[in-house]
Amino acid sequence: MRLLWLCNVAPSEVRQAAYGKPGSGWWLDHAFSDLRKTGNTMRILYPEQTGRGELDDKCCYATFRRPDRHKYDPAMEVFFRQELRDFQPDVIHIWGTEYAHTLAMLRCCEEAGLLDRTAVSIQGLCTACARHYTEGIPHAIQRRFTFRDFLRQDNILQQQKKYALRGDMETKALQLTRHIIGRTDWDRACTSLINPQAQYHFCNETLRSPFYTSRWRYENCQKHQIFSSSCVYPIKGFHYLLEAFALVLQKYPDATLAVPGASFLDRGLKSTLRRDSYHKYLVELTKKYHLEDKITFLGKLTPERMKEQYLRANVFTLPSTVDNSPNSLGEAMLLGTPCVAADVGGVSTMLTHGTEGFLYPSADPGMLAYDICRVFEMETQAEELGAAASRHAAATHDPEKNLAGLLEIYRQLSEKES
Repeated sequence: MRLLWLCNVAPSEVRQAAYGKPGSGWWLDHAFSDLRKTGNTMRILYPEQTGRGELDDKCCYATFRRPDRHKYDPAMEVFFRQELRDFQPDVIHIWGTEYAHTLAMLRCCEEAGLLDRTAVSIQGLCTACARHYTEGIPHAIQRRFTFRDFLRQDNILQQQKKYALRGDMETKALQLTRHIIGRTDWDRACTSLINPQAQYHFCNETLRSPFYTSRWRYENCQKHQIFSSSCVYPIKGFHYLLEAFALVLQKYPDATLAVPGASFLDRGLKSTLRRDSYHKYLVELTKKYHLEDKITFLGKLTPERMKEQYLRANVFTLPSTVDNSPNSLGEAMLLGTPCVAADVGGVSTMLTHGTEGFLYPSADPGMLAYDICRVFEMETQAEELGAAASRHAAATHDPEKNLAGLLEIYRQLSEKES
């Protein structure tokens, strides 16, 4: 079978071959590696500096110029049209609806009569992200400009508008799509509202390899440490977590918070000038609640170091304002780290409240704080929550089962008439 993948990032094996250094395709890596062992011929397309190459006689790759995420570039159609002619794929698999290149490829597939052999996997959904982007952020903060925001014309409201523009392209893409690959009740509901005629194929994701080994133990964790996976942009909900953390400290004054990435508290001139309005707001919340000495910024983490942080934490929190099936939650669950997650999007498909962790209303930092304290109070009994979550995640993210499901979808699509 000849498989054409259109991705937003290169799988790690491709990046290693193309640039001589490892990368991380995150959700793609494990599935790509497993699929390569099946003997299918693959071609990988992804946005990057121009380049072409081969991993071996069964796998090649090509890049195209990365367009602005919220603008449509018709030049992509020229590139994809030629790729379809040259490679003659049996199946086209597009990873993600949230990029302009998805719409461009679907238009080329429609032109070539290949829509019945094309599937689009749901990752995030920009239409939903736009709706929830400013949740919990005061209107004055949404409207203001930092120096960086003014230069880029990219404050919080403008970022929300860009998500809305991407959502418009996403809607057009989904309206063209005949085959959707999803994994939660939420993504099925969202996509069916846009295109009720599209056929929905269920297939879970396989996560990065390191998270399938090791198990969280209470005796080995740093007591009362909270770990969260991102504070990059508003829909990750870190502003809610800071409010909750302040409440947790009233009961557990030794509690700490750890998060990947660079410190948004850096007081250097360059850091201040580069700071956007959202991170300025996080600085203001941190100072308001006197949290400066309670937060550890972990920098960029490899998968192995990310795993160490899950195992070290007393609780993992997912305070997102919108999400489908976040890989960070799946990773924490696989390892058995006790989890507290906002009940948004497809999260309740992944985690069962009360027996595998705790779900709380996303806009309620008080409830988030309460559930974090519940985990702290459980001490060794929190291992029972983690063990139940690990069993659930092991079934959800089973590599063999997910590979078989994906191959069956490909088989069905390959038998469609051109």
